[in-house]
Amino acid sequence: MAAVSIIIPVYNVEKYIRQCLDSVMNQTFKDIEVILVDDGSPDNSPAICDEYAQKDSRFKVIHKENGGVSDARNHGIEAATGEWMYLVDSDDWLEEDTIEKLYKIARKQEVDCVLTDCVERYSSGRNVRLRMFSQRFRSDDPKVIADVQKAVLCHKYSPYYQQGADNEYPAPWSKFFKTSIIKENNIRFDPYVMGYYDDGLLTMRLFEHVKSIYYCGRHSYNYRIVEESIMHGFRAKSWSCNIRNCEKMDEFIKETGKDEDFKQAEYCRRVSFFAALLSAYFFNPNNPDDLKSIRKAVRKSLDEYPYAIAFKKAKTVNLEPKHQYVLLCGKMKFIPGLEAYARLKRKYKPST
Repeated sequence: MAAVSIIIPVYNVEKYIRQCLDSVMNQTFKDIEVILVDDGSPDNSPAICDEYAQKDSRFKVIHKENGGVSDARNHGIEAATGEWMYLVDSDDWLEEDTIEKLYKIARKQEVDCVLTDCVERYSSGRNVRLRMFSQRFRSDDPKVIADVQKAVLCHKYSPYYQQGADNEYPAPWSKFFKTSIIKENNIRFDPYVMGYYDDGLLTMRLFEHVKSIYYCGRHSYNYRIVEESIMHGFRAKSWSCNIRNCEKMDEFIKETGKDEDFKQAEYCRRVSFFAALLSAYFFNPNNPDDLKSIRKAVRKSLDEYPYAIAFKKAKTVNLEPKHQYVLLCGKMKFIPGLEAYARLKRKYKPST
């Protein structure tokens, strides 16, 4: 049994996957198993996975029919045998000592989960260091862990909040955790949400069972951002997937009996997600609907689940300034203001 299981879901990444796999194969910490889950990828990615498995016995490949990233990760979790688990996206890459550092920190601090930072690597060459918290800390205090859980939803709930310094994010690669917590509590990614905030839902459940955490304040992960995809990509299912993740979050809140403070954090998350959807979905230049229909859809969405209650109950003080603006426009049903936000966000100018 390896000390650390590294799980990598793979789909249509032949352009980037070698950099990812090389960074894993060349880790200074050698006691690893690498589980590559080919999610029915139609490109050359499956062959590349097999190539690495042939030259390094620590690499194992699972070939399966396409079922989405959540299902692929779950297959990896089922196959994992390591004491510790780390999830990596196949278009990103690690620092050469990432696993060694995280493993040593986890052992030294005697915690269930280590939280780590990333650098956003933009295709334009721009690099942005994200810090989860403003200072390093270790805690086995249930209240602090609960605050960290809420900070995933809304940064201002961070136990060490500092404007501009706290970016607690749900991505699985920001957490190095004991495999037993996942296995013994049957925590899995939820395919129902179709990859939309499935990592956030898993993080919520993970923190229900984590008894101790340590934030190392270290950059361990390189997160690739292809700006052309952000600016021009349009996912027709974004809206329905978003509704699904809110449904699942409401189920989690009811199941765990979360208090009003947690609900407030979730309302703030929904406002920030709505702000993102304004530019990525509604006013995306590749949205096939005409502008009049889009404006009508935005207004309608403010009166319906899951956003009506969020815009009614979210508190301005808990939001970043840009999301305070979106909240105010939403409360007033001021669609031109929301449209202007989307234009500024992506420099979008409508043709009609």
